[in-house]
Amino acid sequence: MSEDTAQQVYMRITQKIQDCRKQLDQIDVQVSTNQRESRLAALTKREIEGLDTSVPVYKSMGKMFIQENKDDLLKDINKSSEDSRALVEALEKKKKFVERDLEEATGNLKDMIRSMQATAAK
Repeated sequence: MSEDTAQQVYMRITQKIQDCRKQLDQIDVQVSTNQRESRLAALTKREIEGLDTSVPVYKSMGKMFIQENKDDLLKDINKSSEDSRALVEALEKKKKFVERDLEEATGNLKDMIRSMQATAAK
């Protein structure tokens, strides 16, 4: 392998490794955000379920609050919690895929370095 070709391959592999690491960081941030939203929804649900039906409940809509039926609010909370959990599951699958790509690129880089060292030793 010529030096120019080896350098191009090295650059491509290192770029892929950097991209994979960046994607993993972004996925981790999204997972933690959605897990936090899910925990917040569970806490809110628990507090609202403890309220008497005669107590008015309000839903945040931008900068204002709208009075809403307790059952409807609980349905909205359940839906947002389920959506967050589903998104976390999808992100975990994506994370495994990206980790596999990262391992593959790292392995390719190690193989390339070994082959270049073997060629240089001859």
